Amino acid sequence: MKKIIIFSIIVLTGLVSCENKSFFELERPPQNPWLTLSEFERAPIGAYSQLFALGNFGNVYNYWYVLRNAVADDMANSPIYGDALDYGWYRDTENNKNATNELFGVGFRALASVNDALQFVEERDGNPYPTISADDRTYNLDRLTGELYFLRGFIYYMEATVFCTPYAPGGANDERQIPLRTTRPSTDDNAVNPQQGSVHEKWTQIQSDFLQAYALLPERFVDGKMHASYQAGRANKFAAAAMLARTAFAMGNYAEAREYATFVIERNGGDYDLSEDPIEAFNKSIPSCGREVIMWIPCYDKTFGRQNLHAALFNHSAGGAPIGWSAFHMDYGTLRRIGWMDDARNDTTINFAARRDKRFQQLIYVREPYDVPAEERIPDRYYETRSHLTYRTVVADKLNRGPEAGYTNYPQIRLAEMYLTRSICAFKAGDKQSAADDLNVVRKRAWDEAVAGQAYESSSHYVTAAGITEDMIHDERLIELFAEGDRLDYLRGLKMDIGPGIREEAPLPYDSKKFVWSVPINEQNLNEAYQ
Repeated sequence: MKKIIIFSIIVLTGLVSCENKSFFELERPPQNPWLTLSEFERAPIGAYSQLFALGNFGNVYNYWYVLRNAVADDMANSPIYGDALDYGWYRDTENNKNATNELFGVGFRALASVNDALQFVEERDGNPYPTISADDRTYNLDRLTGELYFLRGFIYYMEATVFCTPYAPGGANDERQIPLRTTRPSTDDNAVNPQQGSVHEKWTQIQSDFLQAYALLPERFVDGKMHASYQAGRANKFAAAAMLARTAFAMGNYAEAREYATFVIERNGGDYDLSEDPIEAFNKSIPSCGREVIMWIPCYDKTFGRQNLHAALFNHSAGGAPIGWSAFHMDYGTLRRIGWMDDARNDTTINFAARRDKRFQQLIYVREPYDVPAEERIPDRYYETRSHLTYRTVVADKLNRGPEAGYTNYPQIRLAEMYLTRSICAFKAGDKQSAADDLNVVRKRAWDEAVAGQAYESSSHYVTAAGITEDMIHDERLIELFAEGDRLDYLRGLKMDIGPGIREEAPLPYDSKKFVWSVPINEQNLNEAYQ
């Protein structure tokens, strides 16, 4: 198969603020950088590249989910060297971190390029290339415009979930914490003093952008009519619907979240299902990412693609080999809650609930204590290399799982998430049968019948409408999406308190400032809106 190069290096930079206003005094009008429709393909490709490919140790998206992982209640910390806690495990979100600086700075630079491209289309009444064919309008111009709306919504979704107070249904939602830009700066004052969007305005904008994307994006790649790179992980209508489900969920609109999740699950034409083992979403170094993956980062591209090195803080391996500096593992209370280990600090027994779960078998790694004598060590087990780790730990094993290790594609949106979102939304609506049905789909996929000794449907774990509880859905999602950055935003979406894990603190309300990161200091110093 001919290798598809997905990302191009495009220098499309924008500034949220600037110290020198004369920078914005143009000597000549800006020139159109996209003279043809094929050149306009570079507009979303440039933003994809900035968000999902660039960076010495990782990309913006990876930093986003690493920050979400670190502060959640299902992660325990294994202290190591200097910057191991640079991701906020102590929930010291008032302090700037390298990851937050990257997320904010690169995110808004990508946003500037997206806004510029969207404004290019809007200023020409949606028809910048009037001589193109009807096919080119449908398959390319509409698609590219839809991708740009999707990317703007996605950027603001990441920024809002890190730097902003969460949306409160029925609340004022009037806090203003980050700029809200939908056009390029037109004056020097607008450049250095951009409008600060309220929580309500930001989430309304996110929703609007994903709705625009949903209306314009195609359901799938059409060979011969679209740019070849569109088949490699870029957003389609189902990705937009999934993000609309996430957005509605974050805003507490569970009925709407259920509707969009249903569209993804039932209207995808057989493109996505849970027919494969869980590992198949994480082990591809080719232009593919498993049947359940709706959107993914094409890390297989050795020119521009690679997985985030810092994301390995939550993972067993980096570059295809075990890493000695993994800093986070599954919280002990979480292990007990999901039934995998009863007392992880004192009893190393792995329970049957874990052993018959394909996710435990395929996407989890058990690390053995450092202090086991050499003569007692079991072959093919990994023993910790740091002397203070004298207990067994359970870590994620979701990175670098393909044959090309660090060039393994990484899923961003999976179908299992949509099933679990629909399940909890159905439960909240009082439809326990539908909630149980969706939960059973996810549980059955993870059930190893050979280990369990019986079919899932005949086991006591099969869920009925009479037996389902809200905690069952919470726990299943915790297992399914462990270390994928979901846990914090799931609890915030449900407006539930967030537990401490092993931190010495009480549970915190979902809108606690402990989960709202400070805007980078340099932005506060240069942007007049913060002064």
